[in-house]
Formats: sequence, structure tokens, C-alpha cells
Amino acid sequence: MNKSILILGSGRSGTSFLSNLLHANGVKSGECTSGTMENLKVRQINESYLSKYFQGKTRSKTPYGILPDEEIVVGTEFQEHSKNFVSEMNGSQSQWWDNSTSWWMMKDPRTTPLHDMWVKHFDVVIGVFRNPTEVVNSYMKLLDVYFPDDKQEGYDIMLNYWKRFNQSLLHVFETSDKEKYLFDFNDDVEKQTKTLFSNLEIDLTNFTYDKNKKHQNSIDVIDIEVYNKLKDIRNLI
Repeated sequence: MNKSILILGSGRSGTSFLSNLLHANGVKSGECTSGTMENLKVRQINESYLSKYFQGKTRSKTPYGILPDEEIVVGTEFQEHSKNFVSEMNGSQSQWWDNSTSWWMMKDPRTTPLHDMWVKHFDVVIGVFRNPTEVVNSYMKLLDVYFPDDKQEGYDIMLNYWKRFNQSLLHVFETSDKEKYLFDFNDDVEKQTKTLFSNLEIDLTNFTYDKNKKHQNSIDVIDIEVYNKLKDIRNLI
């Protein structure tokens, strides 16, 4: 029987690293973008919903729009879209299946604030989080075009983006009864990877990561509560 993995987390948090690692070890993913491993059909579903949600509202200056403070509750139409996609991927006649593995995964950062229409359909949820300073600094390199005159404005907006995405991640891990693993990209990546693959009973035959990669230890964030809560419930260390 095919088994499914949903990867949640903000952009620039390590989700692409983990997705590529799973893929390199035989986990299927469907038709994806190169490098970031975002499923094209899922991205289309999520973008369609966000476009509908932000109708008449501003989506500029952040990757996925100014998200509401409360968790998004998705209506019936899009619930059917997500359900149909997962059923298609789980189908025994899916073009993505061979005899190499029974696992498949799905990753698109937009899925994190839209978790209401995705989590229920998956067997395993893997959340990835990272020091907010690193995430924001990484995004600012890409978003300079949006903030040519006021870097502080951009920095504050992106800090709020990190907080909002990780609030949704925390919500899933506090409320869902799914099998869940929380990956801290600022801790021992190799150890967490080995623990994760062992728990999922997936052979880890291909692993590449720069152990000398430096991470910042300082946290420059308005409200650190979400980050501390995520660190408290991580379960791969």
C-alpha cells in the first residue's frame, strides 16, 4: 500500500533540502519544480486558492500575501481538489509508481498556511523550521527589488511572514493526531535525518550535507514564543 508524506514549513527553512534528500533515496514526488521539489499540481491548487482568497487585497511584497492572524479554513471546493490529488497519487495505476518504494511525498510552502485542506489526507507529516533571522536574511536577498528604499520595512514584513507560517506549523503539531516529525534545521542535521529515515523505515543510502555550514545563534525577532515552542516539541533530537 502506498504511503504519503506531507512536508510543511516556510520557504528558506530547509524543506527543499529534506525533499531532495527523500527523493534521492527513492521517495516519489510526482511532477515537480527543479531544485525546490514543489509539486506543480499542488502549487497550482494552492495558488488558485490564494488568488481567490486575496481577491481585491494586496499580495505584493511577500511571497504568499499578507496572511490573516487566524488559521485559514478552506471551503468545500478546494477540499475536493486536495482530496482528488492525494487519491490520484495513492492510486495503484499512478504513473509515478514502480517497485522501488511505497512512499511518496508532497512539498509546497503554500501548503503550510493552507494545512486545513491537506494534512487530513496524509499518513505522515514532517515539519521543518529554522532560525527566523536566517530565513528573513535569505529572503531579503531575493526581495531587495520590493524594498529599495526601506530595508527595515522589508525586514519587519518578512519577520511577520516567518511568524505567521510557523504559527500554522505549530498549530498542526499541537492539534493533529497524525504521525508527525519536527525537524530543526539549526540542530544536528545528520542525526535528525538518520532518526527520521529509521522511523519511516526508509533506507538512507544517499546523504550529502556540509557539516561545517554555519548557522546563526542569535534570534532577532519581535516575538520568540513560536520559535521556542517549536524547539520544545521537536522529536528527532
